Amino acid sequence: MEWTDMVHYQQLMQKMMRSLLPERTSVLTVSECELLAHLYLQPEENTPVLLSKGTGMKREAVSRCLKALYEKGCIRRQRSTTDERSYRLFMTDTGLAELKRGYECILQPFYDLWRSAGEDFEMFMHYADKLAGHLEKGQGNRLENEIL
Repeated sequence: MEWTDMVHYQQLMQKMMRSLLPERTSVLTVSECELLAHLYLQPEENTPVLLSKGTGMKREAVSRCLKALYEKGCIRRQRSTTDERSYRLFMTDTGLAELKRGYECILQPFYDLWRSAGEDFEMFMHYADKLAGHLEKGQGNRLENEIL
């Protein structure tokens, strides 16, 4: 594939992603919603390291989001009884309410696209899931400065 074709596809993906960004704003950022959703859906994976691994976010980004979520009253921390450096995270009632409000904002463009595109949307998401699997498998296979 020519590099100009790849640039075109990359621009299409960026345009589509920008169009799916929420129009309304929420108290939470998209990354904060993602971490809260992970805590909600997988409450046993409730340490910063497990959140980083589970979401694919860098540890530094997870730390910044957790600090903001703590300050907003969305999570509480509980120190580990076996390792005083470690702690577990739990969602508060405020966090659950903000998660619901945040995802209503974040998901509205997806629902709108799904309603208008129907089966095309579902097929796209099926292939996006498959491609995400390829990305996860291939993370360690790329040469350091390899392009094209």
